[in-house]
Amino acid sequence: MSTTTQMKPDPLEPLKAVLSGAPRDHKFLADYVRELELHRNEVDTFRRLAFENVNPGGAYGGTGTMMVSVFSQMYEPLTAPQKTEIRQWWHELVRREAEASAGLKSRLDKLA
Repeated sequence: MSTTTQMKPDPLEPLKAVLSGAPRDHKFLADYVRELELHRNEVDTFRRLAFENVNPGGAYGGTGTMMVSVFSQMYEPLTAPQKTEIRQWWHELVRREAEASAGLKSRLDKLA
């Protein structure tokens, strides 16, 4: 019998994979920065933007038809701390992508 402890899979990994695979073009990133400039609530921003173009098998080309499924099946069952963790992770991911764009980086710098 093996004495090695089996690691439990991170319940956030499947959702992270789906969210990281979603397309985020310059318009999406500009919309995200605008949300920050308007001081919108981070939970509202996440809910509005994170599930816009995703499905369980990867990213959609803008149709968004599986948005409700991913939200209800992968996000809603999470505990409150897990929801906070995934939101913070997503905001960091999108912010890094926005900072890679010169025009958006200067707008983000003004928010700091």
